[in-house]
Amino acid sequence: MELFLGIDIGTTHMKVCAVRPDGSVCHTVLMDQSVRELPGWGRCFRAEELWEKTEDCLKELFSQIDRKQIRAIGITSMAEAGVAVDADGVPLTPVVPWNAGQGGPEEADFPASLRGFSLYRKTGLIWHRKYTINQLLSLKTSRPELFERMDCFLSVSDYLFFRLTGERRTEESLACRTMLYNIFEGQWDSELTAFAGVTGKMPPVGKGSTGWPILKKELASRYGLPDKISVRIGGHDHLCAARAEGLGEGDVLNSMGTSEVYLGFPDRLPELSGLYERGIQLGVFQGRFYWICNMPSSGASVEWLRSFLQAAGGQVSYESLMKQERQVPSKVMYLPFVNGGGTHRKKMIPGGLLGLDMTTGPMDAAQGIYEGIACEARVILELIEDAGLHADRLIAAGGGTRNPLLMQAKADMTGRCFILSQQTQATAAGAAMLAAEAVKEPKCPGDFSGEGSRKEADIERKTAAPRKEYGEACLAKYKTYLALTEAAAREGTKERQEFLWN
Repeated sequence: MELFLGIDIGTTHMKVCAVRPDGSVCHTVLMDQSVRELPGWGRCFRAEELWEKTEDCLKELFSQIDRKQIRAIGITSMAEAGVAVDADGVPLTPVVPWNAGQGGPEEADFPASLRGFSLYRKTGLIWHRKYTINQLLSLKTSRPELFERMDCFLSVSDYLFFRLTGERRTEESLACRTMLYNIFEGQWDSELTAFAGVTGKMPPVGKGSTGWPILKKELASRYGLPDKISVRIGGHDHLCAARAEGLGEGDVLNSMGTSEVYLGFPDRLPELSGLYERGIQLGVFQGRFYWICNMPSSGASVEWLRSFLQAAGGQVSYESLMKQERQVPSKVMYLPFVNGGGTHRKKMIPGGLLGLDMTTGPMDAAQGIYEGIACEARVILELIEDAGLHADRLIAAGGGTRNPLLMQAKADMTGRCFILSQQTQATAAGAAMLAAEAVKEPKCPGDFSGEGSRKEADIERKTAAPRKEYGEACLAKYKTYLALTEAAAREGTKERQEFLWN
């Protein structure tokens, strides 16, 4: 039996999976990421440590499978983050993820022709400090000597691809997240790259299934692998998960990790101005336009709660939280923006917990956090449909699907049914499926063309469905959430502080 490997580099974990030709995962190796607080950089990864951890994961996986069966390797990762390298490919900077917590340029620092809707018509993106262009602008002004030495900027996937193949290349969906790529022209934007000072310093963009290189001979020999193993960059992690799920028109993937996104592939794009006004962003993946809305602090919110409770003493497991009694809906109101990123609609909005008193217990807080995430999910889904996009079928994938209270809160708050993915490690599996296409394997069941058969299989898939008895109370809480987020996003720090804390 042939095998295809998927490497998934996330902000919290690194995963390497072995995937069968039918798209099912047979073996997985997972390791925690090593995040370091580096002065002047924030909470970062070291590129060399990412490579070493990748090798450790691969070696452990090789001990569990017949490595002679491996045909191809696909790579996926978090977007936006990357590393500047010199002419020899040596890292000059740490890998700075989108949530590193460091400041940088503001939209006002951009020329008028590269702001607002003008920027959106090039990149499909609404300005936010997390995009790669801002990291490059910061490097240019704060560390000009390093910037001068930079020969190329590589995303996390690109860097591992370089270490595996010796070639510098990126993939289109990752290029889209730099805010340097013109999605309508299909190339690096000359005006944006000139403004950032990186003309000629961004890697070639790989498109489609052909033309990808093979694993370096010395690595194949070191690992005891067959010759000519194809290596391909799958793309942005959430989109590789979409690939594994086989989204069709009207399908929406809710991909959950440290952050979560809602995304879909429309047959045609609605009016761009309507998408822009609603904070809906665009990109290109596998030759198709996609729309995407994100919630930066979803999984991060749950981890934050656990770490907060653990500070009081002892370990706090998800299971222990789920077993405790709780009120539904919770009296606790949560604004799910603890990563400090706000949303593309309201960049300055802070996170917050309201409605606490002496009777509030851990499960009340947990339920409030789940419902805050669910309220923001409803905001996103309503904006999507208001813009003329379809959200007929919701598929949830990622770690959050294993939290039944979170998924039930989403169903109750949105009034919609969520189909729970049965795909193990969908992100890594999607990268492996794309790697299989690169060696011209028959398309796996997770391909975009397979939505019909997958819809027929929905009757056998687990779902989270809304409960009618909570409908009125959940709607009331949602309306309160809308009012609170509007107030929290008002301009002026003093006004926000008075609202939140007085």
